[in-house]
Amino acid sequence: MADQRRSVGAIVLGVAAGFLGGLFGVGGGVLVVPGLVLWLGMVQHRAHATSLAAIVASSSAAVARAALADSVDWGNALVIFAGAGVGAWLGARAMARIPAVWLARIFVLFAVLTAARLALAGPGSGGGGGGVELTAAAVVGLVAIGLAAGALAATLGVGGGIVYVPALAVLFSVPQHLAQGTSLAAIAPTALVGTIAHARAGRVDWSAAVALGLGGVLGGILGVETALRLDALLLRRLFAVFLVLMVVRMLRQVRRHQPMASP
Repeated sequence: MADQRRSVGAIVLGVAAGFLGGLFGVGGGVLVVPGLVLWLGMVQHRAHATSLAAIVASSSAAVARAALADSVDWGNALVIFAGAGVGAWLGARAMARIPAVWLARIFVLFAVLTAARLALAGPGSGGGGGGVELTAAAVVGLVAIGLAAGALAATLGVGGGIVYVPALAVLFSVPQHLAQGTSLAAIAPTALVGTIAHARAGRVDWSAAVALGLGGVLGGILGVETALRLDALLLRRLFAVFLVLMVVRMLRQVRRHQPMASP
């Protein structure tokens, strides 16, 4: 009976996290990890690894729905993913020497300015209808976004989506729906790589991950479906609010001298 309740709880948690991830183009770990720790009593490292495994399923389902609506730029996502992998490696090593509070301050400045830009966006903002044209300069910029997101993920635990989406929307003027779909396409393989590494170390709770993934698939599809039905300007402003909430959460974690919980 206890195992059954645990599975049901994981499915419900997966639906909620998948919906959040699909709605805003983020991983959803911001809900999964605290839920596993506080609700299901899982230790932190195991919760992080299990969350990544579940995000593979939820983000894949979400990006499939976004792709059907032509809201994914696969070329942009591939370039971002290339940078994210290197950034995570560097962040886990070189940037570990930088005080977390300084990294947090840099990100907070970026996030606050971006949130303000998104919130104050006019009806005509958001670019044209496509993604970033892959010129040499654009490739460098997208790789830099991936590097930054990977490094922040490794050092502060900030999910890549809260960097990818505003950077694409504000710095490259990519339409909000396309920015979010492209973010999901970059998150899915990143989560897969992390899951493989954690699985080899025996950190993944597969029974919980499967239950979370089942809920996440449903939640991810519903989240993207909801996002696609929302006006782009409203979605941008909702994402701005979400970004501010993530900044507040991150600052609280840094003040406690602990790593962030969300992958």
